Amino acid sequence: MSIMYSLEQQLSVMQLTGKDALVFINNQIINNFEHNSKQPHYSAICNPKGRIIFSLLMWQHDEIIFMAIDKSLSEEFKQYINMRRFRMDVKLTDANNYTPVVTDIDNDFVKDITLSASPDHKPLSSSNFWQIFFRSNLPWITKESSEQFIPQHLSLDQHQLIEYQKGCYPGQEIIARLHFIGRNKKQLALIQLNQQDNYKNGGQVTINDIKGQLCSPAIEIDNQLTAQIVKNIAVKPDLKD
Repeated sequence: MSIMYSLEQQLSVMQLTGKDALVFINNQIINNFEHNSKQPHYSAICNPKGRIIFSLLMWQHDEIIFMAIDKSLSEEFKQYINMRRFRMDVKLTDANNYTPVVTDIDNDFVKDITLSASPDHKPLSSSNFWQIFFRSNLPWITKESSEQFIPQHLSLDQHQLIEYQKGCYPGQEIIARLHFIGRNKKQLALIQLNQQDNYKNGGQVTINDIKGQLCSPAIEIDNQLTAQIVKNIAVKPDLKD
């Protein structure tokens, strides 16, 4: 018998309603959220400089769009949405009747995170929460890492999670410029850390002569500190005639 584990210690779930909800959220996120999407949808919202403010997990049930964001950013997310509604028919509220859950923690992938209407679930540990994203090679933005990274530096382009042709959204010009005329020199990687050092999510680090910036807390896995790091990657020089 499978057991559901609650992620409510890590995630806040909110619901977006109103006839303009789908149009509104698609004007904010880096990819397209389809109407009545059956699987949880991973996306992000950036600032005008193309740096990710929020990671999002999204679901739609009937006419309600549910969004999970990191609990440390819940108030900032509410302020962000409410400042941009203008005259659109959009309302954001807490989804108090729903809990984000994962059923099978032996196969930790983001697609396994769902919503449950039942409040009684065993809490998922912080270590297992981060392993969901480690094993999926996806970032999860917290207050410490907010507005630190552009999507390509977190390898979201490798997951086809950036839409370059859609209408304007915050940071699109910077993100598209890097894709079409720039050269990405950074990527997300999972790396083992020195047990003796003190690491902070979002902080600069040098590991085995590799310089980078942490994009997760340091989590102990099998007695080894592990974290996601945004590191520089070798770029081949242009060929000369």
